[in-house]
Amino acid sequence: MAEQPILPEARVRPQKFEQRCPNCEGKADVGAFVAGALVRCARCGVRFEVRRGARTPSFDKVVEEAIKAAHAEEEMAAVPVTVRGQAGVKPPPELPRMDGFVVHERLGQGGMGEVYRCTRIADGRALAVKVLSASLAAVPDYVRRFDREAAAMAQLSHPGIVKLLGRGKSGPHCWIAMELIDGISLRTYAYREKPSTRLLAKLLAQVGHALAYAHARAVVHRDLKPDNVLVLSDGRTKILDFGLAGLHTDGAEVLTQSNVAMGTSNYMAPEQRKDARRADHRADLYSFGVMVYELLTNELPVGRFAPPSRLVAGLDKGWDAIVERCLDQDPAGRPHSALELAHSLESLAGLAEPMQLAPRTRRRTTRSRMWSWIGLGAGAAVILGTAGLQILRDHGRKSLASEMRMSSPAGRALPRPPRVMR
Repeated sequence: MAEQPILPEARVRPQKFEQRCPNCEGKADVGAFVAGALVRCARCGVRFEVRRGARTPSFDKVVEEAIKAAHAEEEMAAVPVTVRGQAGVKPPPELPRMDGFVVHERLGQGGMGEVYRCTRIADGRALAVKVLSASLAAVPDYVRRFDREAAAMAQLSHPGIVKLLGRGKSGPHCWIAMELIDGISLRTYAYREKPSTRLLAKLLAQVGHALAYAHARAVVHRDLKPDNVLVLSDGRTKILDFGLAGLHTDGAEVLTQSNVAMGTSNYMAPEQRKDARRADHRADLYSFGVMVYELLTNELPVGRFAPPSRLVAGLDKGWDAIVERCLDQDPAGRPHSALELAHSLESLAGLAEPMQLAPRTRRRTTRSRMWSWIGLGAGAAVILGTAGLQILRDHGRKSLASEMRMSSPAGRALPRPPRVMR
């Protein structure tokens, strides 16, 4: 019996939850995502929904696949590069060419384009360059939206937001150069590290402060989710991908039609689903609430969802208040600002004194008893006044008729009505 080769430690991976893409049948690891979340296939770029119907593969199955992958890597390493294309191996996608940059590798794909790790030739600085795809670059509406993202990012300079370093156009490519961040998404961080609720509150408080800074400058993110928040090695967070950011200042350009109901559906506020043009900073607060609920419970708040404290043993009830207020269907019922959320989360993290969210701003519909009596009195006064005017009018008519009769000769000849003595 042939002895099985011993795999190096680095090649033995933890268990994964794989799901096939419905478009290209390629396998994708969706273990970090909850059921119902939308993920993008790394092979064809099509987004599909995560399902949890299939069973998790056993450890023996994982080891067997790892052995096969190790053999395949060793065999492919021995094949010359010129022959690999004939062996059915798909070559890597061609990198774009842009003046002033050396493009090294593809880092990922955003809402409207792909992100590459590049080196700026002028100063040798490593950057992350987001390039609008060629098909979208041919549509003026998408180019305007891409420019609007750059305009939104250009006015933001905050340690919790990815900084814009330049923008331009090179041939058919429109690009935005950003600082290169060495970090992982908040979703991946929560899946791998399993942070405590106090540490999670600290991270989310940083996101709240960054959102408050953007909202104060009339910039709304519109696509806030765990994938658009990076966690750095030193514990700081940074918000990225303002691809759907909206400028809500006077005279700002508002895109129509293609800007309606854009964003990730699971995180969109109800008003944003109907008309994205009317969504303001409170739509980000709703998305923030969905993100908090998912990170706490590993579920999405769909329909009549249970409070997080019912699903997580020992969870502070303060989390329930934050989720309930953020996920209010009425924007007026949500917290007043992202800064208020940040302060509440800091109290949950033990960084500040305990505090509660400010009460809702909805108007009271019940009327006091005093105002009811005032209303009844006013109605009675109107009725009495109308009756008095009518009596005065009738009395005036009788006096006028009597004077006319006495002034004419025929009237004076008529006998007067007898007086009744009492």
